[in-house]
Amino acid sequence: MLKHFNFKNAYHWLYLLLICCIISFKWAALSLPFFWDEAWVYMPAIRTMAEQGPSILPASIQPDLYTGHPLLFYFLASSWIKIFGYSLFKAHLFPFLISISLLLSIYFIVFKWTNSWFSAFFSVLLLAIQPIFLAQSTFLLIEVWLALLFLWSFYFYFNHNWWGFSITMVLALWSKESAFCLVPAFIITAIIELLYKKITPKVFIKTALGVVVLFSIGFSFFIIQKIKLGWLFFPRHANWITMDDFFDKIDGSILIIFVKQGRIIIYMITAILTIFGFVFLKNKIDKNHQIKLLAFLVITIGFMVFASINFFSSRYLFAVFPLQMIGCAMLIGSMQKNVLKFAMLTAFGFLGLININNSIENLNFADVDLNYTRLVNVQISLCNYFENLQPNERTYAPFLAFTNLTNPYAGFVQKSIKNINSDIFDTTNVYYLRTSNETCKELDSMIDNKNIRLIKLFENHQAKVEIFKKIH
Repeated sequence: MLKHFNFKNAYHWLYLLLICCIISFKWAALSLPFFWDEAWVYMPAIRTMAEQGPSILPASIQPDLYTGHPLLFYFLASSWIKIFGYSLFKAHLFPFLISISLLLSIYFIVFKWTNSWFSAFFSVLLLAIQPIFLAQSTFLLIEVWLALLFLWSFYFYFNHNWWGFSITMVLALWSKESAFCLVPAFIITAIIELLYKKITPKVFIKTALGVVVLFSIGFSFFIIQKIKLGWLFFPRHANWITMDDFFDKIDGSILIIFVKQGRIIIYMITAILTIFGFVFLKNKIDKNHQIKLLAFLVITIGFMVFASINFFSSRYLFAVFPLQMIGCAMLIGSMQKNVLKFAMLTAFGFLGLININNSIENLNFADVDLNYTRLVNVQISLCNYFENLQPNERTYAPFLAFTNLTNPYAGFVQKSIKNINSDIFDTTNVYYLRTSNETCKELDSMIDNKNIRLIKLFENHQAKVEIFKKIH
C-alpha cells in the first residue's frame, strides 16, 4: 500500500480526512458502556473467557455464554482485553481498529481491482456514510470482523492466492455460522467463471473440491462440539431455524440491504448512471468486473436466505454491505468524467450527513442506528441513580435494563443492584422501569389504569427512562 502512496494524490488526503472524521465522531462512544447484545451476550462471554483463558475450542466456557457459536472472535476479543485491560475504552478500541482496517482494506483492494483511486475512495465513502457501519464500528460484536474476512476472501479468490483464500475462509467459518454461505457462493462463482470461460472444467473441479475441504475444516468446530456436548448447534438456536416467516424475513432483508438508511438512493443513482453510460457513452463493463459483481450478488442473496430461516436481526446482514458498496463504486467509477466524479463525491457526502442526522434523530432504537448513544447516556443516569439509592423495595426492569443493573460486565454498575426483578407479574414489585427501547403491554396497561405513577424521568432528546411507583 505504501508504495502506491503519493502525497500529491488528492484521494489519499480525502481518505485520511474521512478516517479522522470517523475517529472524531466515534471517540466519545469508545468510553460508553455496552449496548444491547454487547451487554448481555458478547461481553459476559468475552470477559469470562479472558478470565478463564482464551480458547477457540467448544465448551472452553459455559455453552450458555457463547450459545454454541464458533469462538474465534471471542478468542481474539478476550485475548485483547486480557493483554490491554478491561476498561470500556480499551474494549471498544478492539472493534474500532477492525472497522478502520476494513476501510483501509477496501481502499487497497478496490484500487487493485480497478486501478482507480476514485473508485477506491468512493467505495470507502459509500460504506462510511452508512449509519449501520458507524454504529457497529465500536460495538464489541462480530459483524464488522466478518465483513473484513468476507472482503479478503473475495480478494484472495480473484487473485488466485489460494493460501490467503484458505486462511481467510477458515477464519470466517470459525467466526460465525452465517459465514458458511461463502461455501456455495464460491462454488457458484466458479461456475460463473466457467461460463465466462475464465477457467477450465478441470480448474473448476479443483476449486469446488478445495472449497469443500475448507468447509470440512470449518465445520470441525461443530463436530468437536457434538463430541463434547452432545449437540452440533445450540438447542435454543436450532429451534429458531424455521421456514414459517421466511417470506416476511426476505422482505425485511430486501428493505435493510437495498432501501433503508438511504441505500435505495445509492442503488438508484448507480443503476441510472450505469444505464446512461452503457447507452449514451458506450461504456463497457470489463468481464472480470462483471464476474465480481455477479459474485457479490450471489453472496448477498445467499446471506438473505440464510438470515431468513434463522433468528433475524438487521445487523446480521452487514457482512455483505461492503461488497455491495464496492460494486456500486466500481460501476460509477467506470464513468470517465471528472465532473461526474466530483458531483458524486459531493452528492454522497451530503447524503451521508443527512443519513447520519436521520439516524441520530430516529425515534426507534436499535444497534444499527446512531441514536443509541443517547439511550446509553440515559441508562447511565438511571444506573447511577440506583447505585446511590439502593432501594429495599422490589423494582421491575425489562430485560435489557435488568441486565444493565445486575451484570457488572455490561459496564453500567460496579456491583449488581439488589432487588431488581424482571418479572412484571411479581406482586411484590413497588417500582417499575419503562425504557424507550423495550415495550411491555402489561406495564403500559398499569400506567393507563393509573395503578402506578411516574416519580422520576431521565431524558436525552428522544431517549427516555421512566421510574414508576405502585399506588397503594
